[in-house]
Amino acid sequence: MPVMTKRQLGNENLLSQSETHVSESIQLLEKLVSSGRYLEARQLTTKLKGSQDVNQVRVDQLLALSLSKSGSPESALEHLEPVYRQHADDPETAGIMGGIYKDLFKKHQDSKYAILSRDTYLKNFQATKNFYPGINAATMSAIAGRAAQGREIASQVIALLNPQSTDFWELATLGEAHLLTKNRTQSVEFFIKARQLAGTDWGKVTSVYNQLWLLNHYAPVPKEIQKVFSPPAVVAFVGHMIDHPERTVPRFPASIESNVKEAIKGAIKTLNASIGYCSLACGGDILFAEAMEEAGGEVQLFLPFAKDDFANISVRFAGEHWVERFERLSNKFPVTYVTEEKYGGFDDLFSFQSRIIFGSAVLRSASYHQEPTLLTVLSDTDLRRKEGGTRDTVRMWPFADKYINVNPDQFVAPVTVAAPVSSGFPTIEKKIARPVLYLVLADLSQLPVLEKERVNKVVQSKLSDELIPYKAFEQQPDSIFISFDAETSALDFVQLIMGQQPKGDHPIKLSLHAGPVYLEDDGQKNAKMVEGENITLIQEMNRLSPRGGIVASDHFASLLALNAKKFKLEYAGMLQGSSASKARGVYNVTIKI
Repeated sequence: MPVMTKRQLGNENLLSQSETHVSESIQLLEKLVSSGRYLEARQLTTKLKGSQDVNQVRVDQLLALSLSKSGSPESALEHLEPVYRQHADDPETAGIMGGIYKDLFKKHQDSKYAILSRDTYLKNFQATKNFYPGINAATMSAIAGRAAQGREIASQVIALLNPQSTDFWELATLGEAHLLTKNRTQSVEFFIKARQLAGTDWGKVTSVYNQLWLLNHYAPVPKEIQKVFSPPAVVAFVGHMIDHPERTVPRFPASIESNVKEAIKGAIKTLNASIGYCSLACGGDILFAEAMEEAGGEVQLFLPFAKDDFANISVRFAGEHWVERFERLSNKFPVTYVTEEKYGGFDDLFSFQSRIIFGSAVLRSASYHQEPTLLTVLSDTDLRRKEGGTRDTVRMWPFADKYINVNPDQFVAPVTVAAPVSSGFPTIEKKIARPVLYLVLADLSQLPVLEKERVNKVVQSKLSDELIPYKAFEQQPDSIFISFDAETSALDFVQLIMGQQPKGDHPIKLSLHAGPVYLEDDGQKNAKMVEGENITLIQEMNRLSPRGGIVASDHFASLLALNAKKFKLEYAGMLQGSSASKARGVYNVTIKI
C-alpha cells in the first residue's frame, strides 16, 4: 500500500488547521484520507454532503483528494472545479486543485494539465508564500517548457527556507529548487541531507524519487542526484524448509544452516536489497527474514493460515529454537494472512501464498518504477527431479533475468544410494470443503430492467453451455456472484461481463477477490458459497467501489501483477478490517487491449 506523505496530501497543513474546532465527522474523514482509506472516505463524504453541521468546503476538498489519490483524477476535477471557482482564494482548495491537475498530467501526458497545474500552484504560492505550492509551481513550469519561469520561482522558494533546517521536506525542497536553478553542487548537498533524515521511511524516499522521475522526462536530472534517492530494491523469497527428521534423502539438513544463511546474506548485499517478501517456515524463510533484519531492511511476512497451525506444521518439527525465532520475527514484522483460519489439510493455501508473495513484491516495485528480484534456496537436484510443486512456483516469476538461487546441494555431501523421499508430514483428512477460489461479484443494479434481463440471459447461456467452467454460482436480479477454481476462468468471465456494458456508458461494476471459501452442496448442479470472511470482503468492496469499473483485492491484484503486460493496476485505497492483520488494499484494474 502506498504511504501518504505531505507531498502527496497537498499543502503542508492540508489535513488540519483551517478550523480550530472541527466536527468528529470531519476528523474521521481526515483520518481516513491520511491513512489511505479512500473508498471509505468517499462513502463518508456522501453522508456528509448537505449537512449543516460540517464545513462543506472541507468535505468537498477531502472528497476530491480521495478521488484523485484512488486513481480517479477526472472525477476529482469534475467535483472540485466548481468549488475552486467559488473559493479561488482558499489556499487549501487551490493546493488540492493543483495536485489534481498534476495527477491528470501524469495519467494522460497532456501539456494543458501541466500548465493548469503550474498556474494553480503559482497562484497559491503568490497568496500564501508556502514552499509546497511554490516548488510544485517551479517544477510544473519546467515540465510545461517554461524553464526560465521555473528557475525564477525556485529562487523565491530558496529565499524562503533556512539552509540549516533539519526538516526533511524543507531540505528535499531546497534540493529540488537548487536543481531547477542548475546549482548541481547545492542540490546534491541538500538531497543527501534529506536522504539521511529519511532513513528507512520509504514513503518519503519514494515521494521524492517519483518527483525526480517525473521531472527527468522533461528536464534532465543528473544521475548522481537520482542515485541519492534511488528507491529500495525489493526481493521476493521462497525456499526449502529444514529437512524433516523422517526425510531419507538430505536436501537441507540442519548442519548446513550457517552456509545457507551466509549465501543469502551475500545475495542481499549484492542486490542492495532493502525490502523483503517471504513466509516464515523453518529453514530458508526464517534465514532470509533474519538476514534482511540484520541488513537493516524491511520484511513483509505472509502466512497461509492460522499462526499456531503454521508453527506446528512448518516450524516446530525442526526444534523449539526455530519456533522461538519464528515467534520473534512474527511479532516484530507485519504479517499478512491468506486466511486466519486453521490449515484443515488444504495444501492449495501454500501455492496460493507463494503467488501472493511474488505479486505483492511486483506491486511494491512497480510503485518505484522498478522490477523486483526473486531469491530462492532450492535444490537443483530437486528441481530437475520434480514436476510441479517447487518448479512450477519458480516458473510463475515474471522476470527471468531477475532471479538468484542459492543451491543447498553444494553444501550437502552426495548421496550415492537412491532412496524414496519422505517428507515426514502426516496426511490430514479434509473434513470440510474449503478450496481457494477466485471470486467475481458483478453489480448490475445501475442497469435498466431490460438490460439486466439481457445480461443475465447471456451469462446463463454461457454457463449452461459450459463455455466458462465455474465452481459456484448465485444469481440475483441486481447481481451475479460466481466463483472459479482457476484465475483464468474468472478473467474469462470478467471479459464476458465487460463486453455487456451499454455503449457510451459503464454502469456495471466488478469486484474481484481470491481466497479460501466454504462450500455447501445444495443438491443442484453447482455448490453454494457459505458466508465467510472472503465473501464478506468482496461484498464490502462492491459496496464501497464506484460504478463502472473493476476493483480487485490486494490478493487478486497480486496475481494480476504477475502479468503486467495485460493488466494495469492502480492503488484505490485500503479497507480496514476488525484488526490490523485484516486491513486489505484495493486496486483499480484496467485490462490492456
